[in-house]
Amino acid sequence: MPQKPIFRTELQNRALHLYFEWVARELQNQGQTMQDVVKKLTFTEITPTKNSVKEMIWRPIQETVVSKKSTTELSKHEVSEIYDIISMFLSKQFGISLPFPNDTDIAPLKNETFT
Repeated sequence: MPQKPIFRTELQNRALHLYFEWVARELQNQGQTMQDVVKKLTFTEITPTKNSVKEMIWRPIQETVVSKKSTTELSKHEVSEIYDIISMFLSKQFGISLPFPNDTDIAPLKNETFT
């Protein structure tokens, strides 16, 4: 019998969105545009934001790797798998190396809602 997937936790969801924000900030600090980031995907210039990181970096990789449209459908393992791919890409292409947010990083966000 196939195992039922263990979906991402609420803390993992908060960590995802905090990670998107961190990536956007680091890219902005370097003066990068989303065009620089997704040049390999060929888009127009967009300033990196939490949402653009999610929609233009995370989601296309998510859909390609695990064939799921929403982060709400991701298992804990899939979140880690996608993070590893993006982390490697950002490190190689832009010299950005950010850890995935931990519980201490997420604590201040406990009352925020993310989709």
